[in-house]
Amino acid sequence: MSGEYQVRPEAIRRFAATAEQRADRLREIRGQLGAHQLSQGSFGRLPESDELYAEYQERAEVGVSNLGTAAESMARLAEHVEGVARNYEGVEEGLSGNLQGMTQGLGG
Repeated sequence: MSGEYQVRPEAIRRFAATAEQRADRLREIRGQLGAHQLSQGSFGRLPESDELYAEYQERAEVGVSNLGTAAESMARLAEHVEGVARNYEGVEEGLSGNLQGMTQGLGG
């Protein structure tokens, strides 16, 4: 194995785009779940229905919050991966310019 590899910034950008799509989808799900509220009487008149309702509310709020956190993580991932693609392109352009300069300096 030669240890060589080739980086394709367009492939990195496609991955960044899918991360942004996941962020959008998570935000959409968060909005839908956040808009859904149960009434206090949803668990009936069981002896512990108030406690059950409170626990449900707490878990639902945590779930909605976690979806928001996951969406923001995906958005940051997309942003950073896009930066990686730009950096690879910048390095490639810099190396190309250096090689052209050396070739011209050697009379080529």
